[in-house]
Parts: sequence; C-alpha cells; structure tokens
Amino acid sequence: MIDEMWMRGWAENHGRFSADLDRGFASLTTAIARLRRPRDTRGPDSRRRSGISGIC
Repeated sequence: MIDEMWMRGWAENHGRFSADLDRGFASLTTAIARLRRPRDTRGPDSRRRSGISGIC
C-alpha cells in the first residue's frame, strides 16, 4: 500500500521535480560561465571596490 502511494506521489510531482532540476542546472551553468569570464575586462572602479589600489 505504501509503495502504491509513493508511486502515485512520484508520478504527480515528477514534472515539477524535473523542471526544478533543469532550473538548478541552468543556474549552475550561468554561475560557472561568470566565473570563467576573462578577468582582464575589469575597470579601475572594480579594482577600487575590491581593495586593490593602483599604487605599488
């Protein structure tokens, strides 16, 4: 009986679960793409925000 209830619950919610997984993987892909972006596109403002001064 419990197996049948579990399978019915799985069948009802599988579409939502798959959509959540797809959205999560897309989010991870976007975050990794941002991390891999070339860092030499930084301007002087971003260096100042990060605490890196232009004076050596």
